[in-house]
Amino acid sequence: MTTACRRDSQVDVAATDSSLARDITLASAVTTPTPELRDSPDSAPPTAEAPLPKPRVERKPPQPTAQPRTPVRETPKPETPAPTPVVEDTAAAAASGPRGVILAGTSVGLTLDERACSDANRPGDKLVAHTTEAVTATNGAVFPAGSAVVIEVANVAQGSSPDSSMITFRVKTITANDKTRPVTADIVATGPVEKNRVDTKSSDKKKVVAGAILGAIVGRVAGGRGATGTVIGAAAGAAAGAAAAAATAKYETCLPAGAPLRMTISEAIEVGV
Repeated sequence: MTTACRRDSQVDVAATDSSLARDITLASAVTTPTPELRDSPDSAPPTAEAPLPKPRVERKPPQPTAQPRTPVRETPKPETPAPTPVVEDTAAAAASGPRGVILAGTSVGLTLDERACSDANRPGDKLVAHTTEAVTATNGAVFPAGSAVVIEVANVAQGSSPDSSMITFRVKTITANDKTRPVTADIVATGPVEKNRVDTKSSDKKKVVAGAILGAIVGRVAGGRGATGTVIGAAAGAAAGAAAAAATAKYETCLPAGAPLRMTISEAIEVGV
């Protein structure tokens, strides 16, 4: 009996153990998932937070690269020197005094110092005359009488008659108060002028003698060998020779030394005191 009870107890214990094992197995099946064969590990690493989107940068199109310019070498310009300042001499300006002029149209008397003739003189010859009266400028400056005036022969002409010959002048300078100034002026003779024949008396005499000889020969041939024909021919020949001398004569115009002239200024002359 004892053996039977022991076996029954063992059976109950075995049954209990078997029931307990089954419960444990079921519990394990519920709580523990059946492992699967996978290449990746069962537990995935924690997912990292997604990064924030980067701000969009707007890109500009690339600019064309400028080629470097070749430097141009400029030729240096010569430096212009600064003008030298003009320093007025106050003392000289004060000494010269206010400026004035001898007006155009002013007329001044002159006296010619030397003889001038259309036959002896040529254009460009210089002569000297002197003023016969004082001239006063607008500022009170005075050109005294006796101031030297240089005149120049402008034109000369000889003619077969006294009226066809002439001589003219032009004014060059006037010297007054120790200063010479250029002058533009007209000048004329105001006194009598000389009209002279240019041919010499010896030349005329030769023409008369030659005419007389020729006339005597012609008269002797025409009147025979008598004296009357010779005389008549000589007289006629002399007259013809004189006429020939008169036809070839030339005249000149002369102004003697001391001849009066009149100068009329055509352009104003600037003067100081």
